[in-house]
Amino acid sequence: MTDGGQAAGGRAPVPARAAWFAPAVLALRAIQRRIALLAGFAALFLLAATAARLITGAHDGHFELDRLFEIGGAPLASGLLLLGWVIGRFPLIAVLALMGGVFSRDRERGYARLYYARPIAPIVLYARRAALLACLAFVFSAIVMPGFDAILLGAWAGPATLVLIAAYVLAYGPLVALLSVWTRHDVWIAVMLAIAAITLHALRSAGLLATAPPGVVEVAAVALPPHGALFAIESAFAELRPIPWDAFLYIVMYAVLMLLLAGVSLGRREV
Repeated sequence: MTDGGQAAGGRAPVPARAAWFAPAVLALRAIQRRIALLAGFAALFLLAATAARLITGAHDGHFELDRLFEIGGAPLASGLLLLGWVIGRFPLIAVLALMGGVFSRDRERGYARLYYARPIAPIVLYARRAALLACLAFVFSAIVMPGFDAILLGAWAGPATLVLIAAYVLAYGPLVALLSVWTRHDVWIAVMLAIAAITLHALRSAGLLATAPPGVVEVAAVALPPHGALFAIESAFAELRPIPWDAFLYIVMYAVLMLLLAGVSLGRREV
């Protein structure tokens, strides 16, 4: 036996806290450039909101476009409206930027073999990493979206904003994690699936898929990201209606399914 709480062989046991935080620090260091770029984009969005506020003199929650038309005409006004639309999708941007390559990057660089040789289970290691990056995407979005509204309109939309952010992170974070197990093009494929989901929802809402073979549309809707549920939450958020919790629950179920598939895939994927 050794003194001072040391393990056999003269090595001190690794503190549980260090076992939790060391991989987190390494994960953040690996994407520090992405974090810096995302922070830069966030700062630019907030700067644009400040400039628009100074130009238009928006007050009492109302935004006046007349001043923008006087200065830059329709292009400037349209640009600001487009900026507002992009702000609403900032959680999607954040989760794709931060979680892209959450597993495939390690596999490509050979780090995954080292992690698989450690005592800790790989699924636990990558689950912690994915949870950390998803939380970071949520925090970034929770600063940018309310901050943009507060600067431009003088107030934010309340807790519904956080629900919308969480819905986007839950819808796309686990999806990227699953795709990352199988391909290094996870972000590109996630974007393609998002576009496909938006297109399918638009066609379905317009009644143009009524003649599709039975079950095809339903299977596609389940396999693709839950844009219908996201659209329901977005619509309620924009119209200041109560949050459709059934839509949020559907997104949570989709996230759980993607995480389960990612866990099973991680156990079968060769490194």
